[in-house]
Amino acid sequence: MDEGFVLIGAGLPRTGTMSTRAALQNLLKGKIHHMATVMSERLDKHDFWKKAVAKQVSTNDWQETLSEYRGGVDYPISFFYKEIMEAFPNAKVLLNVRDPIKWYESVKNSIFRLHMTARCWPCTWFTALIGQAESIELVAQLSELIPSYSSEEMSMFSAVAAGQSQAVQFWTEHVNQVKSTVPADRLLVWDVREGWEPLCQFMDLPIPDEPFPRVNDTASIEGARKRILYSSWFFVVFLPAFMLLAAWSFEFYSPAPFLLMVVGYCLIISGLRSIMLTSVLKNHTKSD
Repeated sequence: MDEGFVLIGAGLPRTGTMSTRAALQNLLKGKIHHMATVMSERLDKHDFWKKAVAKQVSTNDWQETLSEYRGGVDYPISFFYKEIMEAFPNAKVLLNVRDPIKWYESVKNSIFRLHMTARCWPCTWFTALIGQAESIELVAQLSELIPSYSSEEMSMFSAVAAGQSQAVQFWTEHVNQVKSTVPADRLLVWDVREGWEPLCQFMDLPIPDEPFPRVNDTASIEGARKRILYSSWFFVVFLPAFMLLAAWSFEFYSPAPFLLMVVGYCLIISGLRSIMLTSVLKNHTKSD
């Protein structure tokens, strides 16, 4: 097995990429890039991905940024799979597939729903307060990139927003483009339900003596969406409104009590930011 970056995941998000990531971390004995890496593990690489969105990265930039990984799956890797193939000419390509209608339903009810919630008020204010707005905006930009093969000039999210027909068309065009671009001896078209055997044969590695990982993160995504939504309404709307009502009800005649409440509010927000930073650092450590 070659060293370095050896596997490019060309499958779209919501095709079992979290399970695939866990499996590849086992097989390849190293880190596997995923959208979760962008969102919560490697915030220090945001500038690179902003340049990638603007088409301002070179082959050397791809090699430098991905050299610490053994492979990558999900967006943004699968969006830029052709550029990464040029940067790593010996890497193999894995195309995760599933039923396209089920794919559409999965995207619509998980990451797209989270995306729509996070970009609406008061969530936009709350994520800015806790220092997460940049990560959310970057993930949105990556998910809204329009691939050259899209006959309707749609991004993944805009296709899903348009409905099942357009989403399935987007899916089909993506899969067909990968199949027509990647040489057959370098490509594995694979459904995560097939498990270890096809994947291990493709990578020329022994089958691990353990069950194939099954990571279903739909519930955790919905949980994250609800936490953002409920926290946003509480910290942006209800808590400030309560503070104003208290100031009016108790007829504060000096600014001191109100200032104390404002300081308390700022301390709470600062604590939330610290918790988020600690979580990012913990995720970064886990990814190393």
